[in-house]
Amino acid sequence: MFKQMVSELENGTLPENNLLRKRFDAALVKKMGVIRTPYSFWPADPKINPPAKQLLWAAILLHDKENYRIVEAIISTEVEEKLRAKGQADSIPTLAAKIQQLLQAYIHEFIELGPDETFRENLRHRIEELFP
Repeated sequence: MFKQMVSELENGTLPENNLLRKRFDAALVKKMGVIRTPYSFWPADPKINPPAKQLLWAAILLHDKENYRIVEAIISTEVEEKLRAKGQADSIPTLAAKIQQLLQAYIHEFIELGPDETFRENLRHRIEELFP
C-alpha cells in the first residue's frame, strides 16, 4: 500500500498528502482488523496486513500525532504477540525497551530513505515538528 510513498522518498520527493491520507486511513483500518485476530492468522500479504513501520512513516509525513500514537500501540501489540507465540513473554520493562528500540530503528530507517543529506534533514525536521 505504501510502495509509492517509499519510492517517492527514495527519489527525494514527498508524497502528495491527499493520496497518502486515503492510503493511510485504509491501511490503518486493515491493520487494526488484523491485530484483532489471533497471531497465527495474521497474513503476510502487505496489502492485507500493511507493515507497521510504513504506517508509522505515513503518520510522520501527515503530521498525524494521534494516529502516530495508535501505530505505536500497534507495534507494541505486534511485538508482544510475536514474543508470546514464541513462548518468550518478557517482563514489562524489557518489553518496553524492545519496543522503543524498534521504534527508533523504524525512524532511523525512515530518515535513511532520503537520497541525500538535505532531504534526510527535511525528514528529521518533520519528526521534530511532530514531537517538539
